[in-house]
Amino acid sequence: MKQFDFIVQSPVGIHARPAMLLAQKAKCYQEQINVKKGEKVVNAKNIVSLLMLNAHQGDLVTFEIEGEDEESAALELEQFCKVNL
Repeated sequence: MKQFDFIVQSPVGIHARPAMLLAQKAKCYQEQINVKKGEKVVNAKNIVSLLMLNAHQGDLVTFEIEGEDEESAALELEQFCKVNL
């Protein structure tokens, strides 16, 4: 399993549009992708779950990627987050 931490930069946090973009990006991968904030762990491919994280600007979230190509998926997702979240 690969994981990385990310501090949410978007002024709206992981709300409607950023959550939609993240879910769309996560669906491009076959790997299991979870996002964790505190004790909550959600499937990154599900927009409703992402919204339930209630992640705001400045919050720390952890991405956990597990699967065949987890290394490259983690690198690509981390770059995606830097631009979109």
